[in-house]
Amino acid sequence: VYGYGNVPRATVDAVGRTGVKALIHAGTGNGSVADRVVPALQDLRSQGVQIVRSSRVADGFVLRNAEQPDDKYDWVVAHDLNPQKARILAAVALTRPQSSKELQRIFWQY
Repeated sequence: VYGYGNVPRATVDAVGRTGVKALIHAGTGNGSVADRVVPALQDLRSQGVQIVRSSRVADGFVLRNAEQPDDKYDWVVAHDLNPQKARILAAVALTRPQSSKELQRIFWQY
């Protein structure tokens, strides 16, 4: 899901209803998430969907707990992977059940 200033919560809710195992949020800058979308992502995480914050900017990486309280929300950061690469890594990693901590380790390693 690509984030932007006025992204509606309905966008995240619609993706969540499809039965996904993970949702890659492509935010601006350091993987920013609009305040109006945070509750929707938290709801999905409580249902077992892995939330991965990524950045759609050309350079840089997403710092854990810098833009969002990732530990508190139990989210994963894609670190230096763009949203497209984060989607592929999540798809491969989640062929087997993973905790968010293990998934984060995988994102840091690969």
